Amino acid sequence: MNKRKTVLIGMLILSSLSGCKVFETLEGTKENDPDAFANAYELSPGKAYVWDHPGEEDIKKDLKQERTGEDVFFLCPKGDISFKGSELNETDEYKRSLWISADKDDKIPTVTDKNALIYVSDTEVPKEIVFERFADYGYSIGISNFIKDAGGHYYIVYAETEEDDYKHYIDPKSEAAKVTELETLPRLYLDKVGGMSVSDNSITDGGTVKYLEKDKSYICEFYTGTFYQDYLIKADVRSFGSIERFVCHDYEFLHANCIKIGIPDWFKSGYYYVQGVGLIRYVEEKDLKAYSGKPYDTAIDWNEPIKEYDEYGVCIYDPSLSIDRRIDETSDAGVPETELVIGPENTEEGRKNDGTVKLNPLDSDGT
Repeated sequence: MNKRKTVLIGMLILSSLSGCKVFETLEGTKENDPDAFANAYELSPGKAYVWDHPGEEDIKKDLKQERTGEDVFFLCPKGDISFKGSELNETDEYKRSLWISADKDDKIPTVTDKNALIYVSDTEVPKEIVFERFADYGYSIGISNFIKDAGGHYYIVYAETEEDDYKHYIDPKSEAAKVTELETLPRLYLDKVGGMSVSDNSITDGGTVKYLEKDKSYICEFYTGTFYQDYLIKADVRSFGSIERFVCHDYEFLHANCIKIGIPDWFKSGYYYVQGVGLIRYVEEKDLKAYSGKPYDTAIDWNEPIKEYDEYGVCIYDPSLSIDRRIDETSDAGVPETELVIGPENTEEGRKNDGTVKLNPLDSDGT
């Protein structure tokens, strides 16, 4: 029996004896699987890779030969995800979270205009390429999407509607998974982390605890009802939360076992989940000089949104759908509004003709 099976059986026996819940493992890259390759013939279907060969400008040269030596194809890691089974869905009942182990975030490949993003499929060419953009919330304990109650306290839904609601909030491969040993309760509150109160100032937009140091352990004070439970949990994950989604159709056949996916010129620096199979770090040209090349760089705003919305929440700019209803504030004229003009067709006499009140718009399309 191999070591991996022995460990798994041991975990199941221990869990059964202790009465703890067996946390369903989310799909991710297996620990011992290779993540870098020199030879394109070793790439696996259903995965995305970044080609990065300094000094070489034509990817086709590396695709058409049996290569040895330095690795030039780098796997886009799947990570641990809270949306298993709905990777390509546009909407989800729960906020979509992605976690990368803190000791493996250096495996997220960087995409610039100097390399290429490729996708391997042995069945059919994708009808569309889905880029789901994730905000980077830095290093934290493996719990996301904390919710604020009316009193300013933060909790996760533990088992309010289903016994395992917590699986949408907790990374099962992080140290935070130990809190799933608790008895079933509707909500689990987090009050302090390392003596720091959990409040608006210490919670990110993705509901993760911030100001934590990578791989440092913290005493976390949880409350189940009015009883508190202390857990020593390591900040062992890099937390990401979904913020926007784009569907694109630009790819190139390479006369090989993969396609080259085009990166839209309107992409901003950030983290993108490609076709539901792997995460990339994209650095646009204007940020190349500022980017340190390290896995975590706070000098760049990785979360600046691309889509824009008006005060009513209506999307006014989405380049993937060719939507641009923004007003050019640099223009004196701006965008003219539709006006009601009182003319013959809008008088009492005119209305008798067809029974309608007509608008006389300034623009022919009525906008």
